[in-house]
Amino acid sequence: MCQIALLPALHEIETLVKNLILNPLCRAINARVSTAIAKIHRGTYLEDTILNDAGGMGGGGFVEQHLSGIYESIASNLLSNLPSEYSSVIASTVATYSIYSFVSSASLVRPLGEMGRLRITQDLADFELALEQLVFKGGSGAALSQIENGKPYAELRAVRQMLFWTGLEDKLLLPTDAAKSILREVWAKDVRPSTVFHFLFSFAPTLLSSPHHSKRIKAEEYVNALVRLDGGVDDGEATAWMTTMACCDAYQQRESVDNKNADGDRRVATILMILGPELLRRRRQ
Repeated sequence: MCQIALLPALHEIETLVKNLILNPLCRAINARVSTAIAKIHRGTYLEDTILNDAGGMGGGGFVEQHLSGIYESIASNLLSNLPSEYSSVIASTVATYSIYSFVSSASLVRPLGEMGRLRITQDLADFELALEQLVFKGGSGAALSQIENGKPYAELRAVRQMLFWTGLEDKLLLPTDAAKSILREVWAKDVRPSTVFHFLFSFAPTLLSSPHHSKRIKAEEYVNALVRLDGGVDDGEATAWMTTMACCDAYQQRESVDNKNADGDRRVATILMILGPELLRRRRQ
């Protein structure tokens, strides 16, 4: 009887712990993770960097050099000292944020050559393993693939397929058909629209500015606008689409003045404008 009477008070205590301790702690940890992931934009996956990387790996991939140590530190110094009901929440939140932040950052890499794609794919495998260990040490009964209904994990796996999409190799393919080709891809349902948008920018002419360049901010600042420190992403998708449309509009104006610039694929802007509304519609369903 006394236990039942105490339930409202216990619930209030749990709410206070979550709002005043766990949530701020998760945001602080994810801010640290964000700083590490932002190092992707130092040219990590550019062809010249990879070619100059002694031995092809430079003492380990990006995840091994910049992220694995952070996750191990979180597990040993923090999670191990907390009750499992709290440590599992932190591990799950950090894993969710990490996946979305890493994917958004990697998809902004431009230009993205064959070696860059391969290096990202290798790092994604290391990344998945590191996060699986973090979630396991967090004491959660759920696997990485089950966190947030499996959506972050599904995107992590789908991006590996997306990176090797070859739809634009057919130079005679119309933009409408290229957009339909993407929509038919198995991976298209599992990645956020913004991830697809950013990936397509890697094929575009230099006249089509990347989203963060058009907003005159650093890539990591742009990613932080898409992925909240609590791991939330839905609010950022509308922002990404508005920015993408502005980039395409500016490109069309520039191209009308300087249409001799032949680098990149000139179909990308049109594909983006066709693709965007449908991807967003599917995500809202």
